[in-house]
Amino acid sequence: MAEPAKRILVLCPTARDRAHFSRPEIRKAHDLEFRGTDEETHEPGFDGLRFVDETIRAIQGGRGAYGAVLGIDDFPASLMGALVAEALGFVSPSFESLFLCQHKYYSRLRQRDLVPGATPRFHVLDLSRDPAPSDLPMPFPIFVKPVKSYLSILARRIETFPDLARAVEEARRRLAGIARMFDGLVGASRLDQRLRAVPGFALLVEELLGGHQVTLDGYAFGDEVVPLGVVDSFFFPRSLSFERFEYPSRIPAAVQERMARIAERCIRGIGLDRTFFNIEFFYREQDDAVHLVEINGRMSSQFAPLYRMVDGIDTYAMQLDLALGRDPGGRGTWAPGRSRGMVAASFVLRTFADGYVRRVPGPEETARLEKRFPDAFVEVLVKEGEHLSDELQDDESYRYALVDLCAKDRKALLKKFEEAKNLLPFAFEPVHGARCESAGDRDGEGKECET
Repeated sequence: MAEPAKRILVLCPTARDRAHFSRPEIRKAHDLEFRGTDEETHEPGFDGLRFVDETIRAIQGGRGAYGAVLGIDDFPASLMGALVAEALGFVSPSFESLFLCQHKYYSRLRQRDLVPGATPRFHVLDLSRDPAPSDLPMPFPIFVKPVKSYLSILARRIETFPDLARAVEEARRRLAGIARMFDGLVGASRLDQRLRAVPGFALLVEELLGGHQVTLDGYAFGDEVVPLGVVDSFFFPRSLSFERFEYPSRIPAAVQERMARIAERCIRGIGLDRTFFNIEFFYREQDDAVHLVEINGRMSSQFAPLYRMVDGIDTYAMQLDLALGRDPGGRGTWAPGRSRGMVAASFVLRTFADGYVRRVPGPEETARLEKRFPDAFVEVLVKEGEHLSDELQDDESYRYALVDLCAKDRKALLKKFEEAKNLLPFAFEPVHGARCESAGDRDGEGKECET
């Protein structure tokens, strides 16, 4: 008689997580229980520590029923999952290893020790006092981002010291809530005191990087660090907003191998285990330089369909195996430069001005697209009757959907995307006279916008 599946408690899954975990092949292989949602964690008044305590008590009430506790998303789910796991003795990524990914200052310190040639110059700014020009060990222009970052909020290029002073003021207004929750979770952990001196309420200043941005995905299991692939990032013109993510990467295979070696040193040095990771890099072709942007101790959930389409692997299923202490496989996936006969991309539909959402595609329209393109995966990120700004957005633009597609080559892929867009009707009304700019049209006039 087959052993019953061990229940996995998934903390605060995103809408994307819930969609993937609801697939029949996942449900057949695993006994999953969801507790909370990612949306709840962004509501005013959400108390991460109370959620952790209540989860621990709930598990203790039925201790034998659970085989693993898992948080997929960066913050706060993965940190809360680590606290629960450590309190109850579940095997999981350690809180410290996840912290060394999420606290961008301490992450940079560790990177500088492990891979100094790939780490830019950096400096931390204490938001409790006004910065002085003498604080900066590097010339302008610079790049700033929160020590505890989320969705590229407040991540931007800074040209002058007055611009930096304004960024500090904005950070004081906008970062307090996230930093407070982050610091609260850190306070409840067993984290070494040497890693507590700089709180989450701070800004990281870095020398400006440039080149072609990519993401290397992989996982850590036991004594192995296994790379899977590299995804290219493309941006809208004059913007830091992503236009699409394309797999497999077209950067040279030798460069991808260098990135994999850097990734292995970092992941081992941080101590990450039993989880996926993704590491963002810049590759500068002019001098063949590779620089590390940041390390994330989680899977790139947005890229899960790309790996399924091109390589036939299911990263969500693999993550569940990792949580249960099982070898997820996937070692044969890494093959820089090898022709797959397939290319896939995650396209981001966005506008560059806020708007009232008058119409989104209904189930019939989404089904029509999926019938036309059976491999497609569509996420509608907004709701009718709300404003685009009601959802979590970056500082420049407003996402309203993601469309994941594959084709035999890039030309066919882009053509397929144009057809797919026409099958997904959206309509927005301008807010307070704001311009309604469609994706790729940064010069749009103020008007009702239909796509």
